[in-house]
Amino acid sequence: MVKKNDANDIEMLIKNAREFFEKRKVQMEQSKYKQLILNFSALFAGILFGVILKNICPDDVIQALIKNLLSPVTTMFLNALKVIVGPLVFFSIASSIADFGDMKSLGRIAGKVITGYSITSFIAIGIGALVWFIFPIGDPSLKALVSDAADSTIANGQNVSTSVLDEIIDIVPSEIVSPFLKEDMLQIIFLAVLMGVAVSAVADKLHVFKDIISDGYLVCSRITTIIINIMPLAIFCSMAKMVFNMEIKSLLSVFVWVPVIYLGDIMMLGVYSLIIMIFARLNPITFFKKYYPTMVVAFTLASSNAALPTSMETCGKSLGISKKIYAFSLPLGATINMDGSCVTLMLSSLFMAKIYGISITPAIILQLVFSIYILSVGAPGVPGAALICLSLLVPQIGVPSNSISIVMGLYALVGMMQVLTNVTGDAVVTLAVARGEKLVDVEKFKA
Repeated sequence: MVKKNDANDIEMLIKNAREFFEKRKVQMEQSKYKQLILNFSALFAGILFGVILKNICPDDVIQALIKNLLSPVTTMFLNALKVIVGPLVFFSIASSIADFGDMKSLGRIAGKVITGYSITSFIAIGIGALVWFIFPIGDPSLKALVSDAADSTIANGQNVSTSVLDEIIDIVPSEIVSPFLKEDMLQIIFLAVLMGVAVSAVADKLHVFKDIISDGYLVCSRITTIIINIMPLAIFCSMAKMVFNMEIKSLLSVFVWVPVIYLGDIMMLGVYSLIIMIFARLNPITFFKKYYPTMVVAFTLASSNAALPTSMETCGKSLGISKKIYAFSLPLGATINMDGSCVTLMLSSLFMAKIYGISITPAIILQLVFSIYILSVGAPGVPGAALICLSLLVPQIGVPSNSISIVMGLYALVGMMQVLTNVTGDAVVTLAVARGEKLVDVEKFKA
């Protein structure tokens, strides 16, 4: 027979245990959403801060604030990411390949990943054309807004190649240091593949090299986590700076360009949902619920490379994708898979063509399709890359390069959404390929 005091003790123990687990549950939920809440809060706070100060402060004060606070913070954060992205990509791909062991299996997976990226890129180009034919934006009166503001962007575009042969040749670096100094992701990937294959070949005799690249990946991941913790501050400064630099009155006449491109990007998100349902046989709603923190990061930083560490962490910890897949496919996707940029380039080219009174023929469309694909593969994963590519693209259809000055002021808004689409496309193809290879922890994905 249980005594009254004993029963009270058992009841108190159960109560304490329940309170303990409820407290732990709240802490886990808070930690799960903490970074997302901070990022969103920083985004809206930066916009609000920018709007308020733009209306109450003189221009010289605003420019001083940008020069002495906002730009330095943003630059330091992006520089910190640039420092670690190259080594992170190198060690992640090299360790992923070394873990495979079976090079035939790796070749099959690489083929699937590249094919998937190519298919989504061509779909994105097609969606860009489709949206423009539904909403044929472009007013000839906008030619009056053309200026020399795009000269520096056009100059930067001189270094971007439109030759497939040049792109292939440039993949192989002449020495080992410059790819990291130039942040040339294709060359870094090439070196990482060589290292991974070599380490895999000697792993039985020299296991130490496999440990070194695995430990290198862990160290780079840890450094990335430290850098990501200061991301809300960088987001705040970036958004405030964007608001300060936008001249709203002069941009209203071309603002229609923005929602039309957003529509194309949203349609691509719909395509991704179909890919997840059909090829990954998973629930796209679950995917977006788990992946949207990375989408927020991509949107605010407007850089595929800057969002790469967060994307890799989300794919592994939240989506249950094997490191063997995402450590290889995501860095590759940040370099060659630019679906959002494809949408922007096709829509913008047709927009410019209408402004300059150029007839859109099937031959022009076909020329744009292949030129955009080549440019998207060679474009760097940095802010403004698509604008540089646009300056190279429009002369091919008879539009002067400096016509991009019409949209330069609004490009920041478009660039954020296109990078969100780029990064999401990388993760969707990665998920579909991993699911086909049975390298997805379905229980973790559904949890």
